[in-house]
Amino acid sequence: MKILFVYSFEDAQSVSKPIRSWSDIQFGISYISSVLKAHGHQTQLLVLGSNNNWRNNEKLVRTTLYVFDPQVICFTAVASQYTFIKKTAGFIKNQWPDKFLIIGGVHATLNPSEVLSDFIDALCIGEGEHPMVELCGQLEKKHFPREIANLWIKSPDGSVEKSPTRPFLEKLDSLPFPDRAMWKPWMKEQLGAELSVLLGRGCPYNCTYCCNHAVRKIATGKYVRTRSPENIIKEITFLHDEFPTQKRIYFEVESITLDKPWLIELLAKLEEFNSTIDNSISYGCNFRISPQSIDENIFTLLEKANFYKINIGLEAGSERIRREVVKRNYSNKNFLDVVSMARKHGLKIWVFNMIGLPGETYDDHMETVLLNRQCQPDAHYTGIFFPYPGTDLYNTCIEKGFINSASDIRMERTHAVIDSPDFTKTQIQNAHTWFNYRVYKGHRPLWQILIQTTMVKIYFNSTANFLFRRFVQLPIINHIRSKLVNR
Repeated sequence: MKILFVYSFEDAQSVSKPIRSWSDIQFGISYISSVLKAHGHQTQLLVLGSNNNWRNNEKLVRTTLYVFDPQVICFTAVASQYTFIKKTAGFIKNQWPDKFLIIGGVHATLNPSEVLSDFIDALCIGEGEHPMVELCGQLEKKHFPREIANLWIKSPDGSVEKSPTRPFLEKLDSLPFPDRAMWKPWMKEQLGAELSVLLGRGCPYNCTYCCNHAVRKIATGKYVRTRSPENIIKEITFLHDEFPTQKRIYFEVESITLDKPWLIELLAKLEEFNSTIDNSISYGCNFRISPQSIDENIFTLLEKANFYKINIGLEAGSERIRREVVKRNYSNKNFLDVVSMARKHGLKIWVFNMIGLPGETYDDHMETVLLNRQCQPDAHYTGIFFPYPGTDLYNTCIEKGFINSASDIRMERTHAVIDSPDFTKTQIQNAHTWFNYRVYKGHRPLWQILIQTTMVKIYFNSTANFLFRRFVQLPIINHIRSKLVNR
């Protein structure tokens, strides 16, 4: 059976080559594709840029469906892409009513009644590898699919069969490596890009802005799971052979410090692997600050394993906001201690911040600025708070009247959605624009800070971002960038 995966994202660099890096691939559908191939099915990927002209996307859809002619079309969508995916699914269903359309992903999992629209035949709640194998098996036998755990399936009479969820897949080593080959036709790799490897699934923490606390409740079984160090090394070995020029890998996991014995074993094996190759691979990861992670020995081992950076989710410099609003219970001293230990062992620091959280005042925000000024991160990602449906903070915003309903998703992380006398929307927008300047003033050249500030304005304006992406893809610009990188 032929199965087409449709993936969309906003920051497409071009129509034909929207993906910039192997770290941009989506693991969910990549694993499902590998499992389906292992069961004898054919899969293909269609990548659409939601920021591209619709006519170009429509042409891609028509061409792909005529040439590949899939029986099943799978969509995945986060909240910010759901409107576009719904439009695409509607177009396909109107033109090819016999195609079986199924949607999955976090937004579908947390908002199934909204997502199971007229255009969608089935919806997957939670993990999709085994449900998709069962679905395609039944369809291949010309049976109308029924009683497949994790799936809501719409019957011909319009009723919906809502099967219960199956336990979370505990043995992640049983899965084949993700299907990266299906992404290759859609990628024009940028200089300095890195690979990514998924280390595990799930998160034990209850950050109120995140979906993990909600996803954890959808099924039984162990939610926080990791692959074995041996299985991870096997994939890295495969990637080293497949991509010999790639020398950086980012590890996708909520935090690499969740299980210290597992981490120590993994780091030892990474160090051992690097000793067997000529040019060592360097690694990056998410690093959650917690009592067990504030440990000098961990950073010693990270250095030995050739880690080059860690991402830290500070989110807010105000301890009150972190403790009472986002549920991240560590002190500013803990944060600065981790930064100090990481720097001592040669790691770069990337800090994630949010502006405009519920209950945040202008003075609270300035604590975020001051803490960033103290640590001087090598880079940061700072966005404006957006309440995602299904999260605790979304419910809080509704209950307290900060928002009336789901906010326009086009405002995601770029525009303030909460307005209060203590931190107005105008103040939030200005705080976001000038964050770089306030953090790095006096620490970096002024021209560099102003360029960064300008880039923030470009990146968070959809039209300006679209034009800039087209500009940097001009052959002459690529030639200049190549010369600069190879100097």
